[in-house]
Amino acid sequence: MRTKSNTPTLWNENTTTSPLKISNWIDEVFEDALNWPRTTTSGFIPELNVYETDTEFEISAALPGMNKDDIEITFNSGVLTISGERKMQKEENGRRYHRVESRFGKFSRSLPLPGDIVDHDKIAANYENGVLNVTIPKVKDKAAKRIKVN
Repeated sequence: MRTKSNTPTLWNENTTTSPLKISNWIDEVFEDALNWPRTTTSGFIPELNVYETDTEFEISAALPGMNKDDIEITFNSGVLTISGERKMQKEENGRRYHRVESRFGKFSRSLPLPGDIVDHDKIAANYENGVLNVTIPKVKDKAAKRIKVN
């Protein structure tokens, strides 16, 4: 009697294995082989959302597991830079890690903004529930105006 293998193949009985599932499994095997054990921490790239309204620019960055003191925001020569470092908690307490998929390390994201319309003295930031929100107001006389069509 044959035992069913968890390894996806085209020859497993009673399965609906597609080539895409096999491709994903192969990708995981090679990724694990190349990245394990992680003896050095690699940086990560936080996800950003950038919005613009008539009066401001809004940026949100996903930074879960970070402390607000580990985040730095600068605005210089029309470029807003968000940088910092997410550190891995190494409390083992008898645990042996078999897989760590979270990214840790230093990061830096820079966004050029139109410096002539940004009120850089009023840039504000808030960090809550793992999300950094940065608000960059536009200079009032340079902000967009709505023109009514007659």
